[in-house]
Amino acid sequence: MRLVLGLFLFCCHFLSSAEPDGLPQITVDYRDYQGSHEVEGRKTAAHTYLFNEDARTVLKLATLNWSPYIAEKACEKGWVFQTAVALLHRQGYGAQITFYPWARAITLVESGKADILFPEYFIEPEASSDVFPGTRRLDHLTLSHSFGAGPIAFIKRRGYDTSHYKNLISLKDEFIGVVRGYQNTPEFDRLMEMGTFNVVEALSDLNNVELLLNNRVNLIIGDPKVVREEIRLSDYANEEKVEMLATIETVKPILRMNKLFFAISKHRKDAKKLKHELNQAIDSFKRQGVINNIQYRWQRHCLK
Repeated sequence: MRLVLGLFLFCCHFLSSAEPDGLPQITVDYRDYQGSHEVEGRKTAAHTYLFNEDARTVLKLATLNWSPYIAEKACEKGWVFQTAVALLHRQGYGAQITFYPWARAITLVESGKADILFPEYFIEPEASSDVFPGTRRLDHLTLSHSFGAGPIAFIKRRGYDTSHYKNLISLKDEFIGVVRGYQNTPEFDRLMEMGTFNVVEALSDLNNVELLLNNRVNLIIGDPKVVREEIRLSDYANEEKVEMLATIETVKPILRMNKLFFAISKHRKDAKKLKHELNQAIDSFKRQGVINNIQYRWQRHCLK
């Protein structure tokens, strides 16, 4: 990763302690050109974390367990979690972040019951909504500027012959596992909607791996880093985890690098203003190297 160097040292730090009621108190600490900032937060309910709660506006964010980028069990809850808190704090917002199954998170934001969905892949203009049939996802959501990226690829059982795989069309009638509600790549999603593949839906990346290892499908699609980390963080016995990790492999080359976005609910009256302010923070953090350094510090501390 190339770091942006300048006059300032940018970083993000994550601290955790316990409040008197036993729920953990959490601090996200970052630096930008304005100086050092400590964003106080705490766990307020199962799977829910509240930061900068005295802000004039506290936004509801819906996310998922998608380690190593973001997850409750991930080290420091992942760099995407920290980045979201820092970006919103920069613009004066509080953040209530709740972890859900992805399909539930989509429903909440597309229906306006939560304000921001993240991290989201690029949404094609013609992508249809599973929440409101007959409408498009972008009828209900608007995307911020991108704040990061990650790979997406097919993953197979080790030894499964993929020599027939030349392009996506060559996978016609192949049994492929997808996570319900995920955007994948524009071409794959278009072909999937056309019925080109025999698709089996999973509830999560870990569930998708289970489909693969139980021979329900021959390929799954996802971020290889997420798939492997979800196995490591699962409740399987260590011996089973080792076997699962040894049994899967990524099909090369990867399909593409997918950019990561925040998806803002259009049901908010101030959706355009919120998008503008979030984009300002993202662009500023990119110019100053803040996001790069959040990732760098997280990798150095958590990926030992």
